[in-house]
Amino acid sequence: MDQVKLWLLPSRAMNRRLWPLFVGAGYITIIGALGGLKAQHVVIGSLALLDLYNERARAFLKYFLPFILTGVIYDSMRYYYWWGIEGHIHVAEPYFLEKSLFGITSGGKVLTPNEYFDLNHTTALDLVTGFAYLVFVLEYLLAAFLLFFLGKRDLLTTFGWCFVVVNVMGFATYYIYPAAPPWYVTQYGLGPARMDVQPFAAAAQRFDAFFGTGLFAGIYGQGVDVYGAFPSLHVSYPLLVSWVALKTRRLLIPAIGFYFLMCFSAIYLQHHYIIDVVLGTLYALVALAFVVGLQRRRTLAQVPGRSRDSVLPVDGSGPRAVPVDPRG
Repeated sequence: MDQVKLWLLPSRAMNRRLWPLFVGAGYITIIGALGGLKAQHVVIGSLALLDLYNERARAFLKYFLPFILTGVIYDSMRYYYWWGIEGHIHVAEPYFLEKSLFGITSGGKVLTPNEYFDLNHTTALDLVTGFAYLVFVLEYLLAAFLLFFLGKRDLLTTFGWCFVVVNVMGFATYYIYPAAPPWYVTQYGLGPARMDVQPFAAAAQRFDAFFGTGLFAGIYGQGVDVYGAFPSLHVSYPLLVSWVALKTRRLLIPAIGFYFLMCFSAIYLQHHYIIDVVLGTLYALVALAFVVGLQRRRTLAQVPGRSRDSVLPVDGSGPRAVPVDPRG
């Protein structure tokens, strides 16, 4: 009961601060001035109120800030995405590279794996892969909530900032090497990239058709990155969740299984090539190595009297100082 009160009741002892309110209000104001203000932007800006409520709400806002920040960055791309990629979109290169590396001979022709699954799909696979595509972000957030409520705040900090780093790396690649996804080639061919194309659910439409819903149509209707095939962030997230499962020794087998399911789903649903999946995996590993390494350096820098030359291995092995007998 006391724990429930800590969450539900406002704090009487906590020092309040105003700058988070100014940040939240500033965000809403900027989006309103740029155009396209929606309820979701007001909700995001209003999250700053959590900082005023109680200690638990402030801690929640602190540890989930990386996820909020990533959403803000992605949403901002709608203001500059198209002019940033115009004139250097790659359509044929990824397609022919995929075919040369992973081509499948079928009916006397060499097909990409995407083309093969486009011709050879089943309802069961439509449902399984569609479900995976619906919940892959939810899996990441559930893992974050689990870490928060288990009190594993250091691990949650690493997990959250890995999310930011892998997404920023991915978003940057969308501009450095904008690449058409497999469904684009199926729909429009290998000619010059069109600038009037909207995000598309591709083979995930079969999931919607089976249940008579418009889930994927709604999700992709709010998307931005049409030419964001490189890398597949769809597989980056489950791989990072697998790392958390390994660290916490919880649900490791399901987490790894979901990662491999997402690898297959990205290809089967015509959203990514195998080369995109490989890149998404590498991006996740690089983001993890970067964040963990940065945090380790920061921790060591805060230890008084600790120099780089005196750093012990991570497992604690290695030479240790021998205590001096004060009696001589």
